[in-house]
Amino acid sequence: MPFSEKLSKMRNDRGLTQQQMAAMIGVGIAQVRRYEKGNSSPTLEVIKNIAKTLGISADELIFDKGEGVPNTRIMDKKLLEQFEMVSKLNPHDREAIMTIIDSMIIKNRLEQVMPGHSDAAWTNQMRKVVSGFRDNAKDYSEDDIDSLVDEAVQAVRSEENSGDKIGA
Repeated sequence: MPFSEKLSKMRNDRGLTQQQMAAMIGVGIAQVRRYEKGNSSPTLEVIKNIAKTLGISADELIFDKGEGVPNTRIMDKKLLEQFEMVSKLNPHDREAIMTIIDSMIIKNRLEQVMPGHSDAAWTNQMRKVVSGFRDNAKDYSEDDIDSLVDEAVQAVRSEENSGDKIGA
C-alpha cells in the first residue's frame, strides 16, 4: 500500500482529523493533505513525529507487511547477555567469534541438506574451509556467499552420486 494511503488509513483508524494530525506532528493541514494525496513526502523528522503520534514504528508506517528489517528479538536471556559481552570485545576476538558462529551456521545448513555428514571429521574440515573462505571472501556479499555454498553443496552431491569421494 502506498505511503499516502497508509497514512490516511492509520489516521482515520485512530479517529484523527487532518487538522488534529497536522497539529500533533508539527506541520500545516495543507501539508498533511499533500502527504495523503501522494503529492509530497515527509522528512525523516516528520515521519518520526507521525509514528509517535500514531503509536507505531516508522517501519510500520513506511513498509508493507513482510518488507523492511525483520523484527527479530533474542528471547534467550543468556544468549543475549553473551552477545552483549561479545560486542565489547576487541575487534580481533569479535572476528574470531563471528568465524565460529558462521562455521556453525554453515555446518547446520549443510547438515540439513546433506544428512549423515555430521561426524567430527566433517565438522573440523568445515571449520577449516569456512575459516579460509572467510579470509578470502571479504569483498563478497552475503548473497554471493550463500550462492557459493549452494554451488558447493551441489558439487558434493554430484560427486557422491557418481561414487567419487571429496578429498580422496
